[in-house]
Amino acid sequence: MKIANVDLGDKPVSLAPMEDVTDPSFRLICREMGAASVYTEFVSAEALIRDIKSTTRKLDINDAERPVAIQIYGREP
Repeated sequence: MKIANVDLGDKPVSLAPMEDVTDPSFRLICREMGAASVYTEFVSAEALIRDIKSTTRKLDINDAERPVAIQIYGREP
């Protein structure tokens, strides 16, 4: 399975985004245990605009975790 130029293998297993669970340490463990891709915790678009530190920390990504998807949510397109 490919998403753009990222090849996830024939039968990829992906880590689902889970609030207060899928922090960098957990994502790295999942990648080391064979997850083809991982997701950040849910990230509020409004909190990003306001530069809320607890939210921007959710975007700290270690190169060993890649590929990583970021799930952004908000009410305004």
